[in-house]
Amino acid sequence: MTTKEKIIESAISVIQSEGTTNYSLAKVAEKTGMTKAAIFYYFKNKAELTRSLISYTIDAYEKILQEEYQLAKPNSAFPFTEAYINGNLRQLDDEKLVGLHAALIGTVMSGEATGYDWNDAYLKDFERLVPEIGEERAEFVRYTIDGMWHARILRIPEFAMEGRKSVAASLLSMIKQK
Repeated sequence: MTTKEKIIESAISVIQSEGTTNYSLAKVAEKTGMTKAAIFYYFKNKAELTRSLISYTIDAYEKILQEEYQLAKPNSAFPFTEAYINGNLRQLDDEKLVGLHAALIGTVMSGEATGYDWNDAYLKDFERLVPEIGEERAEFVRYTIDGMWHARILRIPEFAMEGRKSVAASLLSMIKQK
């Protein structure tokens, strides 16, 4: 693991254990075992580190979607849609990714980072859904998945794993009735 990757992993750990309110370069440096000045060699400021965390999260998300796409592609008329639904469902069970998504959304909401990277990823997914299932269904799928993320991030107990699986199965069933 490179030093830059260690810094990113430490930043993730700080955000997950202390929240975005206490997320600072000093705490990241301490967690990494470096000085704050050494962090500046890799990231010019906290905003740049946060942007790297957002990229890290999007890359992890894209990797899971790609894995799910490869599984769905041989047997599906809607491989990206299935990958999108199953990939998100899979991520919703990963505590680290859920925590990181929640924390990074917090940084966007607080103004510490922009939502442009998220918006780009969101638009890219939408543009891949539309040719398979149409714009209206693509919107429905996205909003349903977003609701699942919000429920998970907010720790709504009624929407535990079985509820998410049931909703995902209903979405897939609806899509296949196209």
